[in-house]
Amino acid sequence: MKKLELGERESPRRWLTKQQAVRHLIHAAVRLIVAGEDPLATHLVIQSADKLLVDLAPHTVAGKLPIDFTEIMEPEYKDALLRVYRETFNFLKHADRDHDQSLHVGDIALSNVLQLGICIYNFSGLSNEFTDHMRLGSIFARLAFPDGFVGKDQRAFHDQAVGSLGSFTLRQFLAAQRSGAVTHLFPNLEAEREEDLQDVNLMLDRPFSKIRE
Repeated sequence: MKKLELGERESPRRWLTKQQAVRHLIHAAVRLIVAGEDPLATHLVIQSADKLLVDLAPHTVAGKLPIDFTEIMEPEYKDALLRVYRETFNFLKHADRDHDQSLHVGDIALSNVLQLGICIYNFSGLSNEFTDHMRLGSIFARLAFPDGFVGKDQRAFHDQAVGSLGSFTLRQFLAAQRSGAVTHLFPNLEAEREEDLQDVNLMLDRPFSKIRE
């Protein structure tokens, strides 16, 4: 393997903008939820996307997040509420100072669906981009939290359309997504996944002899 001098780097395979990075995180969170993966890890991915969106919003044409729940918080409770909201995300920071602390774990898996829905709508509002991954993730949010994600003018139609799903569990609904039965509804899902995973595919498809070089 070539020895790199201090400050020397190999040419990048590609460049990644902050907007593209957020899209990676949102897509990964959707796939993690569909796969029924570890909600703690999923939560950190979603919180990273959310924090990026908060920081990017002032530098976009919109200038602010489309959904900013901090605007409805009473000023005297805002700091405390944000501490709770970021509690899990912040728990993994600064372990050198609070190594003996434990984390309060609530219904983190369902919270992920809510927070992912907010990230999706904020990303779409700031970027005018709405991928099939985001469409799928927004469906999770609308089914679980219609009061927050379905407008009053759409609520009657929404309730009628999904009425037959009332007895479904989220596990059953997600199993349908994994089965490929909805491919015709999300025709770009696999192409988006392949684009997201291009970097790992470069590693996975390379012989060990090439990696060692």
